[in-house]
Amino acid sequence: MSKSRLNLQAYQQNILERLKHVADDPEAGSSRLGVHVGGERYLVSLHDISEVLPVPEILPVPLTQPWFLGMANVRGNLYAITDLAQFIGSSRQQAPVTAESRVLLVHGDFDINAGFLIDSLAGLRNLEEFKLLDMVADVAAHVAARYEDSQHHKWEALDMAFILKKKEFLQVAA
Repeated sequence: MSKSRLNLQAYQQNILERLKHVADDPEAGSSRLGVHVGGERYLVSLHDISEVLPVPEILPVPLTQPWFLGMANVRGNLYAITDLAQFIGSSRQQAPVTAESRVLLVHGDFDINAGFLIDSLAGLRNLEEFKLLDMVADVAAHVAARYEDSQHHKWEALDMAFILKKKEFLQVAA
């Protein structure tokens, strides 16, 4: 295996370990997980996810919405897996699964076994490092806030509770 592959795996493993440590810290309120989805940058609250994992085997379910990828068995528990980019309105057909793709498992506090396919991790971010931007009139309903980083990249904070409560999310049948 190539050295760059090993370094990428080590980097991603380090992020996952830090994620677990930070999520258990009660003072982690300003920490977010940066992710890439459909060519955009998003921030996800660590309290909204329980785990980040490599893409497991996903068994397709017939007669479902195009954004619903199917079911995955994660350590004996079934999770409904959604292509987050397609669900929130990206114009692409289906996310290409690559070595950098990950699944975010929704925190158990939401009482739903769900996971979201993302393109890649961008690492842990601290909101104190971002400039808060004004919300614009045409911002999507699943966006809780908008930010800009020091390189002038735009980031949007996902409102996971809003996504999970949407009627459309709960109706996967086509």
